[in-house]
Amino acid sequence: MWWGFQLEFKQSLRTKKLWVILGTMALLYIPVFYIMKSAGVQDFTTEEAMSFLIQFVTGMAGFFIGILALLMGATAINSEIEKGTLRVAMSKPIKRLSYIGGKFFAHAVVLLIALLISTLIGVLGVVYLGVPLSGQLVTDVLLLNMLLLLAMLQLVALGYILSTVIKSSSSALGAALVLVFVMFLIVPNIVGYMVFKEAMDNPDMSMTELKQLQKDYTTKYLFYVPTSQVGVITGDVGTVSDGRFGDYGDVNTEYKGMAYAISNNLVNFAIIVVMTLLYLGIGFYRFSRMDLR
Repeated sequence: MWWGFQLEFKQSLRTKKLWVILGTMALLYIPVFYIMKSAGVQDFTTEEAMSFLIQFVTGMAGFFIGILALLMGATAINSEIEKGTLRVAMSKPIKRLSYIGGKFFAHAVVLLIALLISTLIGVLGVVYLGVPLSGQLVTDVLLLNMLLLLAMLQLVALGYILSTVIKSSSSALGAALVLVFVMFLIVPNIVGYMVFKEAMDNPDMSMTELKQLQKDYTTKYLFYVPTSQVGVITGDVGTVSDGRFGDYGDVNTEYKGMAYAISNNLVNFAIIVVMTLLYLGIGFYRFSRMDLR
């Protein structure tokens, strides 16, 4: 397993996909902090800063790292077969499960590095805006990264399935991009429209009821989209006042923190864990049975 980890970790750090995606995130977000500072947006409270960080890390940063995770998994096996390196690896006294286990662990470390870099940008950004570091800020950042890493590992495991089913790495990349488009954009928007339609049919629905409706629909129809399940969990870092649907000017939120959000959505957390293990089991099984020629 250690040999597979070393090989994959070095290859992952050298891949252009990792650094292009991290560079794109930096180019997108670093100017935002400067613009906010120039516009006088500063003196956040710790709670406001954490809410901003959650939106920052789970928003576009989570989207880009999610793409990276799926693409890494989708080319993890088939590209090695095409280059012939997998046959060389399998000629050594190493079991297949140990090899792919080391590869998965290496991917986890690389994704953790990417998440930490994106979070560091966010933390430095809110400090730049005048927010002092606090114990709650650090704790919530760590919990947020743990949650996001688990979601990204689910996408890596899904990519492994593609990599063991589609022998061509270029075809697997194309399939992964289509899957990203469907999972991250099309299906969530369809579910969002379903929620909006039901809310419009019930104009007396309170904000609490609307939030619960969104949570129920996401849990039921988007259980296979880890970023959507993360969104349900992080959506509970603040409790919403019980105003009416459409009365946005009267909506107030009270910050509760990441620990509260996770404990209040254990079903969604369990869905991420179970789907990760399911995809990983299928991917490992496929790899143990596939023809490596």
